[in-house]
Amino acid sequence: MKGNPIYIFFGHHKCATMWWNRIFAAASRKLGLRFRAVYDERGFDGDLPKFISKNQIEFLSQGNADLDHTLNLPDYLGVHIILDPRDIAVSAYYSHLHSHSVKHWSELEDYRDKLRGMSQEEGLSVEIRNRAKEFRQIAAWNYEQPNVLEIRFEDLASMSYETVLKAFSHLDLVDESDYRWRTRVKEMMLESVDRVGGKGSAIASKRFRNQRLSGAEILAIAWQFRFQTLAGGRSQGDEDVKSHFRKGRPGDWVNHFTDDHKGLFKELYPDLLVNLGYEANDNW
Repeated sequence: MKGNPIYIFFGHHKCATMWWNRIFAAASRKLGLRFRAVYDERGFDGDLPKFISKNQIEFLSQGNADLDHTLNLPDYLGVHIILDPRDIAVSAYYSHLHSHSVKHWSELEDYRDKLRGMSQEEGLSVEIRNRAKEFRQIAAWNYEQPNVLEIRFEDLASMSYETVLKAFSHLDLVDESDYRWRTRVKEMMLESVDRVGGKGSAIASKRFRNQRLSGAEILAIAWQFRFQTLAGGRSQGDEDVKSHFRKGRPGDWVNHFTDDHKGLFKELYPDLLVNLGYEANDNW
């Protein structure tokens, strides 16, 4: 893949970032690309271009995308996703209360205890306030970058397979040629080499990798990580508040926001929803 642009997925907290990580990591393995996922400045010491160069990363996922971190990046193709900020607040509340791992976020333990001592209404108000940095990053993002495909979670939820194919097509990673049986035989052989392990096998495997994936391969990866599988058999819309894959449907904020929550959101983030195209005005 030498000479090609690097590939970057720009996500935000509670915008299906973990799901996309699984998709892109699996695709990177098939393509022999070095994939890394980072979430905030601590993961790359605040210098994303240096981190990419030092680790020879070819496919990066940034879980909390900040436009400032994209400055001075090498040539890249990217995908960026957002979700209605009201849904982000609701999803973050349940995640921080029940399911989000504390493995790399020790501060969450104290915050979780704090949320457990509150009513749901109080906890959601706290979460709305605590999303300030994320909402600033979403508001400040440049949505007109020709090298970055913009995706909304709302479209992903209703057209997941089409959206995944669109993302890979934008990254120029879709093989449009006929899918032949010889291609599958070669893939099986490379998978066998990968299982052997070791640096030598990795180099040999990468040398013979295809530079693109067929639509069938991409859809197979998306099927492997479909919501029902990750959610233990539940369908989208079937809620489990203690699961990290809680519901999988947008628009749930209407079931949680009280008038006080609406007032707080409008006070803290005026025009945010209008500027993002989620509302026509602030009279929602």
